[in-house]
Amino acid sequence: MTHWTEEMFVDHPEVFAVTMRQRVDDAAEQVEQLLALVGEHGVVPETALDVACGIGRHAVELADAGVSVRGVDISPHYVETARERAADADVADRATFEVGDMRDLGTVEGEYDLVTNMWTAFGYFDEDTNEAVAAGLHETVADDGVLVMELVNKEATMANYRNSFAGRDDDLLHVEETEYTPATGRMETTLTLFEEQAEGYDHVGEVSWDLRLYAPSELRRLLERAGFSEVSLYGGLDGSDLERETHRLVVVAEP
Repeated sequence: MTHWTEEMFVDHPEVFAVTMRQRVDDAAEQVEQLLALVGEHGVVPETALDVACGIGRHAVELADAGVSVRGVDISPHYVETARERAADADVADRATFEVGDMRDLGTVEGEYDLVTNMWTAFGYFDEDTNEAVAAGLHETVADDGVLVMELVNKEATMANYRNSFAGRDDDLLHVEETEYTPATGRMETTLTLFEEQAEGYDHVGEVSWDLRLYAPSELRRLLERAGFSEVSLYGGLDGSDLERETHRLVVVAEP
């Protein structure tokens, strides 16, 4: 059976790419914060690996900051878009992109000063596979490097849980329907997008995913089992304190 990641990112990539493009403008500030945060951990990266890089939002900005970046994503469509964005930004000499599966990080050669996994691109698989992905991330980090993960904070998500939500970004209406299963810690989500027209809305598309949500303490223990010796938790890339109400969870893990 085809895994939902292949259906969403390979077979029907354009629907989710719409939301990625909407967040491109935020990437420069996020990367500035990211570099400042890892600097506080003594890392000034010369090389970076962006796992599940999408359309290269962060990788292109890292390259613009002088970092040599390798982006890996399961979606050929996203990889091609990332290459085009790097060329347009005149950083193609420092930002390379390739199709690859995070379950196969053992095939990625080399170690990197900075490994990134952004925008809740973790928890896609079953428990054992998620653990294996974390171990693969550990193997790609240089001895004096760091892993940075940026995810949704389960604590805040559950405190404000709604099984349906509708919002609007510019001319795009997005409707999310969710179902959370406490016994597994997994949340199934269906996202439907509509684009505003002169007379009503046109249906853009629909995608679904099934994500294992990790509480901060759970993720810390998982990364420690994967081999990381020090795991720091923050409420954002700006290094703010993690609180129960904090919507985002940022992890800085050191080998």
